[in-house]
Amino acid sequence: MSKLLARAKAKKFNADNSYNYISADDAYIDECCFNLQQAIEFCLKYLVEMGGEKYIENHDVRAQMNILKRLEKYIPCEEQLRQMASTLNSWAVETRYNDNFVALIEDIEDAKAIAEELIIYCDKQVIIE
Repeated sequence: MSKLLARAKAKKFNADNSYNYISADDAYIDECCFNLQQAIEFCLKYLVEMGGEKYIENHDVRAQMNILKRLEKYIPCEEQLRQMASTLNSWAVETRYNDNFVALIEDIEDAKAIAEELIIYCDKQVIIE
């Protein structure tokens, strides 16, 4: 069994924890966004792997989504993911290397909802597979 789903859950847990402290310091926003991006990325990589393919080893959520589309696999929150893809991809880097990183609370909340739905869906795939 892949460690990807366990990693996604750990990143989501870390994001939720950081989210609780974002009013205290901007560092928690950085951590929250990075961990949400990672949770989503790991879920998509998990779905690619469960589809019998090798995932692309980068942080681009669109790359994994393209593989899933080619495999004709269902992608939870597909429309929301497509709309947020650029934002999510930027979070993989900017949260770690850009001292001027800023995120909208609405984007964080949208990403939290996407991550949660993806994890729930992936959990169900473990039972089905």
